[in-house]
Amino acid sequence: MIKVDTYKYIKDLHIKERKSIRQISRETGLARQTIRKILYGSVEEVTRYKRKVSPPAPLKEQFLPIIREWIVENLNAPPKQRYTASRIFERLQEEKGFTGCDSTVRGWVREIKQQLNIERAETYVPLEHDPVGRAQCDWTPATVKINGRDINGDVFLIRFSNSKAFYVRFYPHQRQEAFFDAHEKAFAFFNGVPQSILYDNLKTAVKRMLIGRKREEQDAFIKFRAHHGFDSDFCNRAKGNEKGGVESLARYVKWHIFTPVPEFPTIDALNNWIEGRCRKLNTKPRGRNRQSFWEAFTLEQDKLLPLSVHTFDCCTRKEAKVNRFSLVQFDRNQYSVPTEYTGKMVTVKGYVDKIEIYYQQTKLATHERCYEAGKQKFRLEHYLKLLERKPRSVGQAKPVRQANLPAPFAQYHQAVQRIDPAEGDRRFVNVLLLLRRYPVHILSSALILALEQSRLLPAEVEQLADIIDRPPSKPESIARTPVSITPSQIAPTQLHRYASLLKGGVGA
Repeated sequence: MIKVDTYKYIKDLHIKERKSIRQISRETGLARQTIRKILYGSVEEVTRYKRKVSPPAPLKEQFLPIIREWIVENLNAPPKQRYTASRIFERLQEEKGFTGCDSTVRGWVREIKQQLNIERAETYVPLEHDPVGRAQCDWTPATVKINGRDINGDVFLIRFSNSKAFYVRFYPHQRQEAFFDAHEKAFAFFNGVPQSILYDNLKTAVKRMLIGRKREEQDAFIKFRAHHGFDSDFCNRAKGNEKGGVESLARYVKWHIFTPVPEFPTIDALNNWIEGRCRKLNTKPRGRNRQSFWEAFTLEQDKLLPLSVHTFDCCTRKEAKVNRFSLVQFDRNQYSVPTEYTGKMVTVKGYVDKIEIYYQQTKLATHERCYEAGKQKFRLEHYLKLLERKPRSVGQAKPVRQANLPAPFAQYHQAVQRIDPAEGDRRFVNVLLLLRRYPVHILSSALILALEQSRLLPAEVEQLADIIDRPPSKPESIARTPVSITPSQIAPTQLHRYASLLKGGVGA
């Protein structure tokens, strides 16, 4: 190998000083063949080092056949479970006593894969989409903080192929009800429906993959498409790059929306903020022409399909039987219905944020949806009729405990049990029955007054609740309201308490 400075020195002697090859050979001591190679050869050929004999590599000769065998055996494994160079290095150390370094193994693995033609760099065709209202759709995982707790969920992504205008929304899961609800919110955001949407082979949309690009779609998805009128298209198996626009959007929103981790009291508040971020990022000027995604979107907005006049019911339906505790099983949890429907078959509709239960055409109950497992969700009003028949169970009744009633309710229960242990539970149930007429805060205020004035009969509590709930336009009626109780039970009247009641508060 000739050094670069030697190469330049000999070229200068021949070109600038006009010396012959023989003269240069005498002055430098280099052979004439070497000088001819310098003068008439390329600088890369002359200055590149060429090893004449390969150095001995006993470790390579020992371990290369083993590595080749492992790689060939692993070719039929799932793509994400195939050998990496680091895993092969670990196996060589653990099973074969290899003492070399990991860079050596990486070089051997690269050499073998090149020989086997395994790692071929795929070439892609650059695409240019027409402004005809076509979109791409996908999901990506994300973590948010809701009410102080980390929630691992999924972000729905939809993006127009031509304009790059996008919409994203966070959900606790990517089940069918969330899938449909996200589309509805996206269509409302764009004020129109795309002509066609390109998907992965999602289970919420695809029932079975057929030959080529044909798919047998889920019945619910076919109904949803028919409702809105858009066409569906699907990527080839394991070819997410065919919808590269929405794939790059997944990285973009994680950097610009979900970093740092957003924190909100509810998922609805989070999604309202995300929608505002989508509007802001869509209107941001980009590129040399400083055109925003939304400005480009206006060119294809007239190609969108109109929004449907009717709303699609974005839910999962299930038929279930009400058990003997007046509970219905849905998605690993149980939800209460009125006790008179025990043993009947009902229809459960599971939405993203709520559960609705129907008997024939009658709505029996609405619950906030729970995404934990093994929980029971009660509504106290569903069990009032049963508690009226079985008052002794009120102290341990789960519906009463889960209702989280204000402290005056428990204080009243303890007070009436002390006065009359035999009838205390029944009196408390009779007070709970007043929840059918009065809101919790009104009845709680009435119980505070009843406890302070020792007016503990349910009829007395009802009269106090009626006074508190009465419109403030008739203040004189408070003093004139008769109360049929014995004089020994009447506490001294404190007018300032009634004045505070008229203003909406309760005196302590």
